Amino acid sequence: MTDEMLLQEFEALSEKLDIAIERVDLEGRAGGLCIIKGERRLILDRTLDIRSQIEVLSKAFSRLPLEDVFLKPAVRNAIGCQDDPWV
Repeated sequence: MTDEMLLQEFEALSEKLDIAIERVDLEGRAGGLCIIKGERRLILDRTLDIRSQIEVLSKAFSRLPLEDVFLKPAVRNAIGCQDDPWV
């Protein structure tokens, strides 16, 4: 799976989990998962390349309970859930 496809999978997962992705100017900071007014959001620096966006998203999703969510193998591997094939 290409990096572009993997990024699209993360964006689809975010939408499925009702987590908005916002790309803003963070002055060089990568971003991450936060809660604003009770809503989960993923904030990414708009200047990040695709690989860096994937790293931020995979780190953020690794902190969420995804046991009951189907993830494609490439997404599962990116977030480090290789141990359980059904995650």
